Amino acid sequence: MTPMILLLLVVVAGVAGFSMGRNAAGQSAVDAASLDRMRHETAALRELVSRIKDTAWDHRELDSPLSTIVIDEIRAYEKKELGP
Repeated sequence: MTPMILLLLVVVAGVAGFSMGRNAAGQSAVDAASLDRMRHETAALRELVSRIKDTAWDHRELDSPLSTIVIDEIRAYEKKELGP
């Protein structure tokens, strides 16, 4: 190979590597934003489930069997998925 072709290949490889690195850095920024959005959504859903459980408990006199089922299902999920 002539030195000129070798130099051209090194430059092309450098540009390709730089471009791939920039794309990867941009992707991680998007992933961080997505991760923050998912954490916020998860926290909001957990708050909603907590409010549903409290509502079922507060109004258990309206339909005791249904309230018991709702509360038991939520507690079983919390115990299984969220741990002790």
